[in-house]
Amino acid sequence: MKVLLIRLDKIGDLISTMCVDQILVERPHIEVKWVIARGLSFVPNHAQPRREFAEFNKDKKSLDTFMAFVKAEKPTVAVSFQAPWWVNYALWKCGVPVRAGVLSQWHSYLFLNKGLRQKRSDATKHEADYNRELLEFALDLKQNRMPTPILKLKAHENPELFKIHNLKEKNYVVVHPGMAGSALNWPVQNYIQYIHELIKRETIVLTGTAADEPWLTEIKKTFAKESRVRCLQSKLTAPELLTLLANAKWVVVPSTGVAHMAASLGTSVIGLYSPIKVQHPRRWAARGEHVQILVPEIIASENIDNCMLQITPEQVLKL
Repeated sequence: MKVLLIRLDKIGDLISTMCVDQILVERPHIEVKWVIARGLSFVPNHAQPRREFAEFNKDKKSLDTFMAFVKAEKPTVAVSFQAPWWVNYALWKCGVPVRAGVLSQWHSYLFLNKGLRQKRSDATKHEADYNRELLEFALDLKQNRMPTPILKLKAHENPELFKIHNLKEKNYVVVHPGMAGSALNWPVQNYIQYIHELIKRETIVLTGTAADEPWLTEIKKTFAKESRVRCLQSKLTAPELLTLLANAKWVVVPSTGVAHMAASLGTSVIGLYSPIKVQHPRRWAARGEHVQILVPEIIASENIDNCMLQITPEQVLKL
């Protein structure tokens, strides 16, 4: 049986999905290939074990190449964990026998023939658990009560990386303040207060991309002359970031892909999460052996945008 597992989404979403294929380890007759968003190849390439995959852009311009891919692969089952409408259309047009996915948007009702109703917005379980439930449903597997597996990543050794940036392995803390804006974040001033205290005993590495500039501008300005704060924003490839995260003492991060990357590497993670139901760590927390999550309570009378202030720098410093 050849199975396509499709998740054309962001880093954290992919890590919370790719783990579920491990429930198929004892079923060697099932051949799995992943379909992922272009640019995320570093996830399956660093996964333990490495996954077979194909990359596609999310826009409709990829329709023809995706259809050619599906026709060449001839899958028996395709599971659409998350994908734009044209992906489900292509699966139907190519005559994939079993086209499974969550019954949600219009195209899921039109093009899928094995749909599962899941109210993921209720956030009653983790994203990985929802994905496992969908895979079991798609393949008619008996539901297993064992915990959903965690994706394991392994970073490459790269001594030159540490030499270039004047760092020592296991001798720095990564602070990654940026995020895509899909959830509430810790206020910038809280990150600054935390770093002010932490640099008294630790070297700090700031990470991020150009998209994280709104969160990093003030932090970089504040610590521009501080030798124990190293800013590596936009200076790392994805594999280099994995190596940096794998060798950090710990990582402080909001709800974003870096949290999932660090957790899957086995690094200690302090995650700062929103209490809003659809953003809650109950669904979106990074999963790993050394993850600690801080989430404030929502007080009905307060402005929801200010609830993250309940997490104080002092609380984070104690972890």
